[in-house]
Amino acid sequence: MLKQLQEAFYQDILTPSEAKNYQDNGNFTGIDLIQIYHHQYFMSLTEGLAKTYSCVKRLVGENFFKSLATDFIKTQPSKTPNIIDYGEAFSIFIAQHPHCQDMPYLIDMAKFERLYERCYFSTDAIFFMCSDYPIIKIWQLNENSTQLDLFMGGDCLKIHKKSGKVVVEKITKQVYNNEQNN
Repeated sequence: MLKQLQEAFYQDILTPSEAKNYQDNGNFTGIDLIQIYHHQYFMSLTEGLAKTYSCVKRLVGENFFKSLATDFIKTQPSKTPNIIDYGEAFSIFIAQHPHCQDMPYLIDMAKFERLYERCYFSTDAIFFMCSDYPIIKIWQLNENSTQLDLFMGGDCLKIHKKSGKVVVEKITKQVYNNEQNN
């Protein structure tokens, strides 16, 4: 019974317009209280995604990112109490999202940012990735950057920690392939 109540409450938070009218509490109706949880839930997860995927957010703009994050949260609700664990499938979601089809570099950028964060919170992890796009140059873009040629060649990367700091090294395709075969 409790598990069913918890699941129903969770669904109400995801879609408050369909929420039951919970017992009134002071000046707020049950629907008002669910709306508060709904907004807090989406705001917390959106902020968590924005911190992990700050470059993706910078590339698409704040409004587009918020819309993308909202769609992601609706289809991929959090299953963990730790916000750092949330967003693992964001790059897959971007790859399937109809409004991202003309920005294929976003997929690899999201993969890179996720690996970077995982490395940051790890003690000894080493990650490798290879992209058809210049991930390092894209990552370094800011509002004052000149236009970047996305087809100037891709990057193969080694992401690891050195002296407590995350280091991103450009490696050759051969080194990348050797690491994948080990």
